[in-house]
Amino acid sequence: MTKEAFQQLWALHYRDTVPISHLFKHSYADRWFRIHSLPESKRYAENEEEWEILLSRQNEIITDLFGPDTPILIVTGEYCWDESKSIHITEEEEIFKPFSFILLDNIELNKVGKEQYNEHNFYRPAFASAIWKRNYHDGLLREIANDNTRAFFVSFDKNVIVAPYDGGIDFILKDILTKEKYKNKFVKWLSEHESGL
Repeated sequence: MTKEAFQQLWALHYRDTVPISHLFKHSYADRWFRIHSLPESKRYAENEEEWEILLSRQNEIITDLFGPDTPILIVTGEYCWDESKSIHITEEEEIFKPFSFILLDNIELNKVGKEQYNEHNFYRPAFASAIWKRNYHDGLLREIANDNTRAFFVSFDKNVIVAPYDGGIDFILKDILTKEKYKNKFVKWLSEHESGL
């Protein structure tokens, strides 16, 4: 997929936001829900038994949403506070080296959140084509769960965003009915907090 094709598909499916995962739940609140990766909303795995639970939960629900052997895109990026900085996150982080990333245009962060950012702050996203296979992306899921990196998965064909973070996964599904279906199916993994966070 080319940079231009990605941008066209993003504008078609997710025109109300930019490819920065923590914004999704605000832009698409009606289609968003979250699961926690560990029982009792524990944030980080501390032993192999907890890692097994975390990866089992994440792989089960992601495979259910995408289906096995499904083409997906991995999207990541880097925040920069100086326009002159060269960005090489996908070359520098070992976990991304197996994939061929294509850089997207800079996102001027002061246009996303004027209070938090100034005009020299930007975010440079990049994407790579991949295939979703159960347990194939465990290395990346571990890095995200340990808060060592950020990335999300998207399928434009299925209109699904899967955005893991250190503690769980945020999902943006194609419509409210689909969201409710999966919330009910995985109700035991939802937050007990009223907000769903």
